[in-house]
Amino acid sequence: MLAFTLFGLGALLVQIAPALTLAVRATNGTGSGNGTIPTFNSPTSGQSSTLHTREIFYVGGQYVEEDGQHRYIDQMYVEQLTPAGGATQPFPLVFFHGGGASGTTWLNTPDGRIGWAAWFLKQGYQVHLIDYTGIARSGRQTKQPARDATSTEAAEAGFTHPEERRLYPQAVLHTQWPGTGKRGDPVFDAFYKSLVGIVTDFERQQYAMRKAGAELLDIIGPSILIAHSLGGYFPWLIADANPTKVRAIVQLEPISPPFEGLEGPEPVPARAYGLTSAAMTFDPPVRDPAVDLVTERVGVDNPSRRFCRLQKEPAKQLINLVDIPVLVVAGEASIHITYDHCTVDFLLQAGVKKTRYLVLADIGIKGNGHFSFLEKNSLDIAEVVNEWMVEQAKEAA
Repeated sequence: MLAFTLFGLGALLVQIAPALTLAVRATNGTGSGNGTIPTFNSPTSGQSSTLHTREIFYVGGQYVEEDGQHRYIDQMYVEQLTPAGGATQPFPLVFFHGGGASGTTWLNTPDGRIGWAAWFLKQGYQVHLIDYTGIARSGRQTKQPARDATSTEAAEAGFTHPEERRLYPQAVLHTQWPGTGKRGDPVFDAFYKSLVGIVTDFERQQYAMRKAGAELLDIIGPSILIAHSLGGYFPWLIADANPTKVRAIVQLEPISPPFEGLEGPEPVPARAYGLTSAAMTFDPPVRDPAVDLVTERVGVDNPSRRFCRLQKEPAKQLINLVDIPVLVVAGEASIHITYDHCTVDFLLQAGVKKTRYLVLADIGIKGNGHFSFLEKNSLDIAEVVNEWMVEQAKEAA
């Protein structure tokens, strides 16, 4: 079985420009090539661009001595985008990309449509795009080389063309990826070329992101955190470290399920604290998760709906998350539809009672795979997410 659920891929091209809409155009330069190149439109191009100001800064990290020399590591790149007329929404957004990707994944879709960053800017939000510590524009972890992301074959089978391999029953429902979803298709190629690899020490990265994310919220104030796939680790940890600065969390198919990995034919231990490998704050306290978090399997396991590993009752509570609204979103044709219910059940059991599980097909949004925010109906999903966030902002007022 191809291992693809661990590394939530994504990302587009790594160009940065004043507007956030990608287009493909022919070039008539002096070179001999007759192909097309991807380029960003200018703000006056007439397409759905959003005028904004752009600031870049870094948070987190520390100096270390390595081989007699001092270097700075574990810093997090932050790109702050503010509508030209100023933000009109009360809470900034912070976007966490999937594994193997970078913050550019939110800028636009690989087939040239407006991305979530630009769309939410148009709704009046200040937007923050980050690169995880240890990869892309965030630098590196000392003596921890980056590892390549998944292969094209695994990306097709898991994300862009799952209907061909049918590794899980719902894969046949996938209809929303633009293009064929296969290597050689220009949309797939644009998607795949941008991947930047992942770190080799996930637990260390989680602690670094916890520190950097908490520092970011101290700078920008109370915010809403939006994450995809592997990026799902970080809102839990940041909210645990700085709960008063997190107004809501949106999880687009977060890394899951609790306590176990289902990437291969047999479950393997993973995420010792349930949602994360790094420590979380429980009540009663957890000193050794192998001892203090007693778990059991719940439910009947089948390919379309996997069993869950949850705490045995009485369950310890995630006391720093109990007041934070959480939206977990799953597409009907993604492998996550087979096990994201486990994340929701874990949260509810741990006292995070403001958790809502949104299966897109239940509200008539059908055919989505793991990268719903890049797929053909991506803005339909953005509208639903925005409606929920507006509701949470009103309740917080």
